[in-house]
Amino acid sequence: MRWDRLFADLEGQAADLELEERDALVDDLSDGEWAETSWRDLLGGHVVIEVRGAGRVEGEAVLVNGSLIRVRGDTTDQVVAVAAVATILEAQRRADEGTLVSARLGWGQVFRALRDAGDTVMIRLLDGTSREGVVDVVGRDFVRLRSGSGRDQVVLWSALALVSGRS
Repeated sequence: MRWDRLFADLEGQAADLELEERDALVDDLSDGEWAETSWRDLLGGHVVIEVRGAGRVEGEAVLVNGSLIRVRGDTTDQVVAVAAVATILEAQRRADEGTLVSARLGWGQVFRALRDAGDTVMIRLLDGTSREGVVDVVGRDFVRLRSGSGRDQVVLWSALALVSGRS
């Protein structure tokens, strides 16, 4: 009987150690997974983000990549510069896995599409100011807007916080 109790006690201790090791491994794996997770991976479904120079942006995240985030609202689509995002206030789920094409989309494609549509766009800059006009020329790292008065403005992509257009 004494041996039975001793072995039962030893088996219980071994089982406890095994559980502790398993829990530590799970924690390590979780830490490792989080260490590999970008904040952009959290932006899926309905989102609310705080954007430097533009304030709060809310809507459906339909594209998220290393350069920009497209947020579809009720009346306007907004494209946000990743570098301008300050805080994620709400995200419904993890972001959808992007395609090779969507991962490479950048400001050039956005502004060429807006130019082809011919609609007036509103650009919010990181400093909080805004520019409005029709896209005239799309360069490698800038866009030239033509305002209603015919005055051209060249806006550098590095100054962009957000671009709004109609859905």
